[in-house]
Amino acid sequence: MKNKTLVTVEEMAELVGSDVQSIMRIIEKQMLFPAQREPVLLLFSRDSEKIVKIGEMLRLGFSENDVRRIAKEIGLPSEHTPANEKVFTIGDFCKKFDLSPRQIKYWEDLGLFFPSVRSKGGVRLYNESLIIHIRFIQHLQEIGFELSQIKDIIENAKTDIVETRINRISEIIRDLRPILKNIKKINK
Repeated sequence: MKNKTLVTVEEMAELVGSDVQSIMRIIEKQMLFPAQREPVLLLFSRDSEKIVKIGEMLRLGFSENDVRRIAKEIGLPSEHTPANEKVFTIGDFCKKFDLSPRQIKYWEDLGLFFPSVRSKGGVRLYNESLIIHIRFIQHLQEIGFELSQIKDIIENAKTDIVETRINRISEIIRDLRPILKNIKKINK
């Protein structure tokens, strides 16, 4: 299981020495976001340390709301990115991927995603794998989703809404191709 990137809730429970119900509660209360909800709920194996830290904080008397807020605002204690994964400050991250720091911070404030980790000084650090998530948000915007809808899609794994929109766009493209061909013929 150590080489697996994604694990089931049952595998995660075994990995961290917890029970499935506790992990499900952590997910339901949005203290941790799963990698995938449908067709099977999967977690990133690297989140095992986060689950352990969340459990420790809950046992210390922090409320679920406190844990969620702390995780969002400053990260979880001793949370770290693997040594082989390069991290960037927001400025470097945005330069590398041609993004706007203002937009990234706004999306964070909306809860669309969070920095990978924070340095001991509180500086937000981003890893390259976050770009996949950001590109996903950008693509959803390109096909007409509002940020509030995107947040709902991400939080509730509403992939059916995205698939319906993609299918509708495909139908429109299919209908437009013959018209474009005719326009090209006329203009020759």
